[in-house]
Amino acid sequence: MENDEVYLEAAEKLGYPGSASCIKFLRVLFTPEEGKLLLEFLQPATCEQVARRLNIDEKSLQEKLDDFKRRRLLFYGKTEYVFGKTEYVFRFGIHVFFARIPHAKDEYIPPGFWEAWREFHPEEIERFQKGITGILDGPQTAGVPPNRVVPYRLAIAASPKIKPEEVLWYEDMAQIFAREEQIGIVECPCRKEFQNCDRPLMTCYYFAKHTLKRDINEYSVMKKLSVEEAIAYSDELEKGGLMHLMGNYAGVPDYVMCNCCECCCVVLKPAIRSGRLRQLYSPSRYLATVDTDLCVGCQDCAERCFFNAIEMRLTLNSKKKKAYIIKDNCMGCGSCVVGCKQNALTFELVRPPEHIPDRPARMDFSAMPGVSIVREETLK
Repeated sequence: MENDEVYLEAAEKLGYPGSASCIKFLRVLFTPEEGKLLLEFLQPATCEQVARRLNIDEKSLQEKLDDFKRRRLLFYGKTEYVFGKTEYVFRFGIHVFFARIPHAKDEYIPPGFWEAWREFHPEEIERFQKGITGILDGPQTAGVPPNRVVPYRLAIAASPKIKPEEVLWYEDMAQIFAREEQIGIVECPCRKEFQNCDRPLMTCYYFAKHTLKRDINEYSVMKKLSVEEAIAYSDELEKGGLMHLMGNYAGVPDYVMCNCCECCCVVLKPAIRSGRLRQLYSPSRYLATVDTDLCVGCQDCAERCFFNAIEMRLTLNSKKKKAYIIKDNCMGCGSCVVGCKQNALTFELVRPPEHIPDRPARMDFSAMPGVSIVREETLK
């Protein structure tokens, strides 16, 4: 296989046939010789299986696979072990192309990575969004958004109308963390790349024990947190106005939970601007309400709201405009509640427990670029 053919085939198999920016990006990530080997893992396989197929030494191949894993060119499949052997797959991340490379140690991020990423990224995001749109318009979602907003813990605590027994454990950040034996946090690749705001970078929580065991020594920025530390850090993220987002079902992901902003996130930002927010994200069971007697019209809440759910309106008893909640726009995040210095905003519980589905919607990812080359289990 000629050198150019390696990159052409890789781009095609990953869902970007003939893309000049993708090929340029791949050239930064691996050599032609490495590309030939990576293409052997388009379908999940163990080191032993590929060594036997290529008739090469298994020990030397394992060293190369370990290097690929450190550089985020190979991923583990959901079925980690096959007959006691680790299984690997070469694919792009569902969120963004090779999204975990920015998390690697500096020595594993190749020269020219960010320049090539920024050139390829617009094309990748455009196709990603089209793929998401195809999924949302398909019959399998049945109108159920795949993700949900998790309400701010501090907003619930500041709302006297909410009884503790009414709060479900999987919508309470403290209870979520208390159920996790190990918690890690890493930098957000979206915010690290775009830097459109000065909000914290360390915002992606990792929960799965196997993820921490695999990756804690490979990440330059992953930090292990105690339950108490995770709660305290989550409170700071709430004060900073970031959205807690996770899968829309009665539980929590066994992998990652995001804390996103409207200006950097490659999913939340276009969802808001395209008017498809409610197709991607389900609001929490809570709704912000305003005590107009306490509101001083400072507009801090409106500035914090990502969703244009607050506007300033005149009231009958005041010549000054006060905050008004547009119920159809409110996602029940609690950012406005936490940001109000006058304590004029609180939560009300407006939706039943059944608002959050028992199990995640089954999503058909076959329309996404490159996904068809891997087994469904590896999309975890």
